[in-house]
Amino acid sequence: MTKRSKRVILLSHCILNQNSVVQPIARMPGALEGVVRACLDAEVGMIQLPCPELMAYGPERQPMDRKGYDTAKYRLQCRRLLEPVRAQVEAYRLAGYEIVGLIGIGNSPSCGIDTTYEGGPQPGRGIFMEELLKMLPELEGRTLQVPRRYGQDPGVTAEFDQEVARFCRVA
Repeated sequence: MTKRSKRVILLSHCILNQNSVVQPIARMPGALEGVVRACLDAEVGMIQLPCPELMAYGPERQPMDRKGYDTAKYRLQCRRLLEPVRAQVEAYRLAGYEIVGLIGIGNSPSCGIDTTYEGGPQPGRGIFMEELLKMLPELEGRTLQVPRRYGQDPGVTAEFDQEVARFCRVA
């Protein structure tokens, strides 16, 4: 029988698939390897969240700020995309699994945890993460966000990879 860690973490879609990112700001050709490696090394399973921007506007969409996404239609789409995630998290929880937390994307109009994008980086939460944390309020305070310079600045990248490793070990 295979041993399970019984620990999982929720990740913004583009952490595992940079092909979903708006073209001018993709950081890597595939995944954010350091974040993924830190989760694997901590023996934490990864739940890839859906990408609401990709689902609404496709992979070749133009960049938009938070205001462009802050519509009733987009929020409804976010909740619909998140319902299976909520059910999956509940199934894990009922089976005794630990939900380690959530990693979002800094400065994202959809997936920012502490910073979003509205004419430039701003304090605040992205639309998708607002809806997710309404549905799964127990994750509040158990979050990280990938810094904007991740993958571009070696120091920022190394520091965040270490932060993810600590987060996964102690969460």
